[in-house]
Amino acid sequence: MSRIVLPCSLLVAALLASASAHGQAEGDGGAAGEATVRASTPPRGASDFTVDPSTVRAVPRGSAAELLTLAPGILLAQHGGEGKAHQIFLRGFDAQHGQDVEFTVGGLPVNEVSNVHGQGYADLNFVIPEVVDRLRVLEGPFDPRQGDFAVAGSARFDLGVGERGTTLRASYGMFNTARALALVAPRGMRRETFLAAEFARSDGFGEHRASSRAAAMGQYLHPLASGATLRALAFSYAARFDSAGVVREDDLQRGRDFFASYDPSQGGFSSRHGLVVEVVVPHGRGRTTGSAFASLRDLVVRENFTGFALDARGDGYEQRYTAGTVGLTASHRDAFDLFGRAQWWECGLTARHDVTTQGMDRVRFADGAPYDTPVDADVNATDVGAYADLELRPWSRFTVRGGVRADALAYQIDDRRPRERGSSVLRGRREAQGVQVGPRVTIEVDLGRGFSLHGAYGKGFRSPQALSLGAGEEAPFATVHAGEVGARFRAWFGSAAAAAFATHVDRDLVFVPELGQNVVNESSAATTRVGASLLVRATPLRGLDVTVSGTWTRATYDANGLRVPYVPPLVGRLDAAWSRALTELAAKPLTLSVGLGASALGERPLPFSEWSPARLVLDAATSLRWGAVELGVSARNLTDARWRDGVFAYASNFDPTTPGSLVPVQHFTAGRPLTVLTTVTLFL
Repeated sequence: MSRIVLPCSLLVAALLASASAHGQAEGDGGAAGEATVRASTPPRGASDFTVDPSTVRAVPRGSAAELLTLAPGILLAQHGGEGKAHQIFLRGFDAQHGQDVEFTVGGLPVNEVSNVHGQGYADLNFVIPEVVDRLRVLEGPFDPRQGDFAVAGSARFDLGVGERGTTLRASYGMFNTARALALVAPRGMRRETFLAAEFARSDGFGEHRASSRAAAMGQYLHPLASGATLRALAFSYAARFDSAGVVREDDLQRGRDFFASYDPSQGGFSSRHGLVVEVVVPHGRGRTTGSAFASLRDLVVRENFTGFALDARGDGYEQRYTAGTVGLTASHRDAFDLFGRAQWWECGLTARHDVTTQGMDRVRFADGAPYDTPVDADVNATDVGAYADLELRPWSRFTVRGGVRADALAYQIDDRRPRERGSSVLRGRREAQGVQVGPRVTIEVDLGRGFSLHGAYGKGFRSPQALSLGAGEEAPFATVHAGEVGARFRAWFGSAAAAAFATHVDRDLVFVPELGQNVVNESSAATTRVGASLLVRATPLRGLDVTVSGTWTRATYDANGLRVPYVPPLVGRLDAAWSRALTELAAKPLTLSVGLGASALGERPLPFSEWSPARLVLDAATSLRWGAVELGVSARNLTDARWRDGVFAYASNFDPTTPGSLVPVQHFTAGRPLTVLTTVTLFL
């Protein structure tokens, strides 16, 4: 533990010293509740979206991760239980639990390096939804600041609370689901300053779906002299969850319950604890930013996708991942005069070190005892990156933004599994290192009257699973080349963005249920995606905010032209929120809020030429607020549709008394049925 805490302490101390040196006197911090002028990043193409979640708060969502669906083409699934990371689909990528989307929360990188359950595993369940102040989703690797895992894109959660004061919220509803929230946002302080805690639990909507979680997050923004700021974020989170697993479609046709479960031992445990400290120092037209972060992570996942098809003792497995992470980032942005106007440049550094321990056991169905250990290893990973970025505007209506990013990744692997005679599987202690360099460039043409045209190209990467590396091997990164052309429009009543895109990946990953992991199929590793997206945001009536998006994608293997499995060709989303004061009672307004959310998904290709069914899921909520009291009710899956959250195709056998069949069949994890919650909120 000292290897993690000591370096982080030194980094934090250095940042605090830097902030103190900048000025001895403290600034006044601005007016009460005033928003800090946050560092803004120039837009990178037509598919760079910044979202204010407060405009659609009335639409029911179960987690901060579900805010991602405000960007076009993002689909979430949670087939492993309420405490497991969401499965993410974006722009034709089945990113599984994060392998193709880079996530940061309050300056903390979330994706996990070489996680045994999935490369880039990103669990966002530790984020309390009420403290997400701003969300930026950049679809495509078009910004030099994007690093590892930014294959399909990246998402950044900025934290803050706009409505100052104390908020107490309690929810209760079907399946003995309960949630309690306490949120303190002191009046007279910046919106970035808050303290929040939540507790939630549920029996679940079917067999083996119980879950519970507890989280606390606190952030403090301290104004310094000359406009500098010091921000500190700390959080702690823990959850345990049961998982029902899959159900065979043919068993469903034979009368098995839609919400059934074959193996009651599935589920797991997840925890995350962390700290981020950031100093921003403005000077002239520019600014310098430095931050340090540290986190501790534990994950246990127990699953059984195939029953007894691989071994008569049972195919269940338990995966374990423990990690300590420290890192720092630094950047400097400034302007220079050219062509009679200001031009901008920026350079930055990132460094991250992960100390991980991971394991995987195959366990007996009868008693959960391990009978084989496919994974037992320690992995130390270091990523040092640097980028340079330039924004040139030679004419008032023409802007070029471009730069380059370089990352050097090094690995130390200690694989404790003994080498089997005649096996080619890598074992023992070894080291590997690799370097990845990628240019990114965007062009913007302002046509006037709110219209603009955009073009973008970028080269991104995904780091390899460390256990696949050999001694002295140059790490084989997955390299992505992406391009996009599009247009944007903005007016007083709303905005719109449309884009056509193409992406090529030379080493794609596909989930294999039999292994419980994502693997590269070397015979058809390269894939290509083409598609188009549209997003429209509008306020057609006073108090009404509407966001509509849709994405079409075709993802194929380069070697044979077959579709990449599990990737949804069509994804659509609607969010509509309306709020208005109806009248006044005792000099206090009575405000009605209504929210509607709809997620549409087309048929998805599966292995063995199978297709999953399309689906449409509706969510709705309404609330009345009078003064400091608000009463609300929400309904998820309003029509009580029987929809499939996850769909797979492979061979399985969940009956230990029969030899089973090797013929692949469809399996599914059941989506949430109609779930109604009532909520009481006090604003103090």
